[in-house]
Amino acid sequence: MKRSILFLVGIILIASSCEHKDYEDPAIETPVFTISGYRNGEPFTLSAGDNGLIQTGSIERNKYGVMEWTSAFISGSCPACDPEFSLTINDGEGVDLSDCENLEIFSNDQLQFAQVASASDFQECELSLEGTDDSEEVTFLVPGSTTLDETNFSFESEGVYQVIADYDLELEGSSEENEIHIHQSIYAGSHQRISAPFLYEVLHDDDDEQELRLISPNLPGLRATRWEINGIVDEQESIIRVFQTNIENSVAIFYVNDITGIEGSYSIRFNRGFPIDEACDEDHHVMPAPAINVAWEAGEPNYEKVFITYRWQGKTYVSTTPLNSDSTMNFSGYQNFAAALQGNNAIQLNTAFSVKLVELGNESNVLELTDCKATFGFVEPH
Repeated sequence: MKRSILFLVGIILIASSCEHKDYEDPAIETPVFTISGYRNGEPFTLSAGDNGLIQTGSIERNKYGVMEWTSAFISGSCPACDPEFSLTINDGEGVDLSDCENLEIFSNDQLQFAQVASASDFQECELSLEGTDDSEEVTFLVPGSTTLDETNFSFESEGVYQVIADYDLELEGSSEENEIHIHQSIYAGSHQRISAPFLYEVLHDDDDEQELRLISPNLPGLRATRWEINGIVDEQESIIRVFQTNIENSVAIFYVNDITGIEGSYSIRFNRGFPIDEACDEDHHVMPAPAINVAWEAGEPNYEKVFITYRWQGKTYVSTTPLNSDSTMNFSGYQNFAAALQGNNAIQLNTAFSVKLVELGNESNVLELTDCKATFGFVEPH
């Protein structure tokens, strides 16, 4: 299985001001995100700011554990509606949400369009750990599964499993180690998401105690129901807690999948303080807790491929078709977007492409976009 260094955060969007060296960072006055080209031979244009459209961006793991960057034109009057146009880039190399150097995918000159949708029977996965730089030796356990090797596991029956990661962090200036234990629920046999790490913000940190704000992640279809912190139950979305650094502490957050009703949880136990990671941007301290990433074995993983979805005249068209065997999206550079997207630091990606789209449910209905030039906006991780 190809390794993916990936994590949910279910997708979790946190701002960053990391500087990128790939392209010169120009001064931006009023950038406008647009797509212009030919639709079945007729000129067309989509622009954020016209006809009620706005540009949005997100970065999150898909159901296979692969990180996806998405840029979309949506209706400002119906933000919950499906986007009118969305572009998704599947990041096969992965992106660590706690690392500033994470925009390698945009350094490519071009990427291919995916010809078929990714697929998986969700019976085999690879595990990795994110959110800490010092976890070189991690022991993974999945009770009830078959261990293939140190990081790969398979499942004979569908259902809820508990994934466990144990590792030690060396404490700076001390011979002691912080023993970390993470338990995380997963669902094998289907793509249901039933757990995610919480977010945290450091309010105070010294040798004796830490004051943290614990925050429930906001993920589609996954609802946090309660916390259990050192055995005490709390149902608030955001909690401030003080942890003594010389005793064992535990934090658990419980979820329900609103579509299926399946319940899951994420928990972390530590005995020398919460394992704090450094934020990339000193002005943004909200971080995802260390967690286990689950990358499901996919028959067609579509690593470093591009997907387009376009709603036009009441129909939905997608780019996942063998008609795009030779189609590519060409990148001409990215730069920081000074105005931000949804309050998050962002980039502008300049592209050119021609692509064939087929109607969902009727692949004989082909929509062709040719000679398109576009500028898309993507939010940055922290």
